[in-house]
Amino acid sequence: MNRDQMIIQMNQEYAARRENNLLLYEDRVNAACETCDGLRQLIEARRESLMNGLRNALYPDIRNPFNNAALQSAFGGYNARIAAKLVACGLPADTLDPVYTCPQCKDEGYTYEPSRRMCGCFERELNRRMLAELGLTQSQTFERFEEGIFSDAQPISQRALMRRNRDICEQYADQYPLNALRNLLFVGQSGLGKTFLMQAIAHRVTERGYAVMYVSAYKLLLAMRKAYFDNSNEGLDTYLDAPLLMIDDLGTEPLMENITVTQFFNLLNERQNAGAFTVVSSNLTMTELKKRYTERITSRLLDESRWKILRFAGDDVREKLGKAKRDGGATA
Repeated sequence: MNRDQMIIQMNQEYAARRENNLLLYEDRVNAACETCDGLRQLIEARRESLMNGLRNALYPDIRNPFNNAALQSAFGGYNARIAAKLVACGLPADTLDPVYTCPQCKDEGYTYEPSRRMCGCFERELNRRMLAELGLTQSQTFERFEEGIFSDAQPISQRALMRRNRDICEQYADQYPLNALRNLLFVGQSGLGKTFLMQAIAHRVTERGYAVMYVSAYKLLLAMRKAYFDNSNEGLDTYLDAPLLMIDDLGTEPLMENITVTQFFNLLNERQNAGAFTVVSSNLTMTELKKRYTERITSRLLDESRWKILRFAGDDVREKLGKAKRDGGATA
């Protein structure tokens, strides 16, 4: 399900929420009226006062400025009398306040001051669903990055290298889609934090309201294989058209003749021509990338006028990460 489909679904859910809360409100009114003699008459009188004011405002032939001037005072008087009766009956004064799951947007999902925009409740839920659709958890974020998990041994500090990579990735995510360089390539052995930073980018970009497509190289190959044998790009359209495509673990997928290299080249070429954003991670060295994917592909991946290359080096930190998780600490 893409972002637009999620928004449509959530709008329907919010409409159902408003309907359910209206039923709860009506039940609350009926229960209060059974407890408090004369309460329903006050509620009806307040409603009639409001309707008269609206009619007076909408129809010029009966408009009376003196009536409108007194409307606010009369309405306030009814509210005070209703609150006093509720308290006298042992009920809270706000018993008849409208029922909202989110008082800020009144369960509309949007606020309108100073202009129409998503309410925080709607935006948070949309982001949660988008991340879930990508298969990402809440642990792989820039906020959860802990540089202390990396060695600071000299002459080359892994910690300093990871701090630099983290800063570049966070800047990339914060600037998207106005980045000077649209593409990132992560290279280095496994266990050095490449996947963590990729997922942190995906989280931040998604939280900012943009769509992300995150996929393993193996899953991408399956789509490429199907497209090849079906002689159709239909199965690849999602990856071709994604504004930001993130491909993790390039080089771990099987190398299928006439499929892996050819289809991957077509994917990169089409996305590059369209000006789309792509982030790729690989456990292969530069030499291994060239040998596996040919000069045709690596010339694009290593083009520093289009790609920012981040190198990862040092010790595998997965054992430290496991201990940190068991201790309730850092995740990277």
